[in-house]
Amino acid sequence: MKRALIFDMDGLIVDNDRYHCLSWMEFAKKHGKDVGYDEVKSWFGSTNRTILGNLFPDALSREQVEQMGREKEELYRRMYAKTIEPLKGLKEFLAGLDGAFKIGVATSAPTENVDFVLGKTGLKSYFQSVTDESDIRHGKPDPEIFLKAAGKLGVPPDSCLVFEDSFHGIEAARRAGMYVIGVATTHEAGALKNTDLVIADFSQINAGMIEAIFEGKQKPGNPD
Repeated sequence: MKRALIFDMDGLIVDNDRYHCLSWMEFAKKHGKDVGYDEVKSWFGSTNRTILGNLFPDALSREQVEQMGREKEELYRRMYAKTIEPLKGLKEFLAGLDGAFKIGVATSAPTENVDFVLGKTGLKSYFQSVTDESDIRHGKPDPEIFLKAAGKLGVPPDSCLVFEDSFHGIEAARRAGMYVIGVATTHEAGALKNTDLVIADFSQINAGMIEAIFEGKQKPGNPD
């Protein structure tokens, strides 16, 4: 059975955190809320349903949540469309894997954003499955999204390695019983604890290093 690599999307496939922060701040201001950049960063990994529920503690209807989520994400895509590009080294890394692993995306983002990112970057063909907000009930740090991604790929959790940039995502991957490589885009490298390896971008990783993590004595979910 093949092993699998599972990629988060925001801050991982693309370094788009700045645009999500700015769009959330503008969206919140429009709706009478004042939120700061660092506060927005602390939300990363959560679904829009969770974020909107926290921003607006008075009960929102399902229709309101969906409409407000669409409004924010349309704002984000408009802001980011002209400058979007893959994270450094990612396309070369994916091409160099040459079918050695099953590959999937697991993101709390809505389907429209996944289509936007994979389409604009030209990376869609590298991924055999996508698991996004529409597939889950619980956002990260709940492990649901990674367990569903593994199921779609037909690979057991302990044969999966996740690439993540957020604290919530790293925790979710560990709770799913998977190996984790932290990517230091959203946070400084030293802050990405509970990982098997930390990289700045995909120019610092190759298939041989991935195999070494899988073959190591350290069990997934129990780093030194």
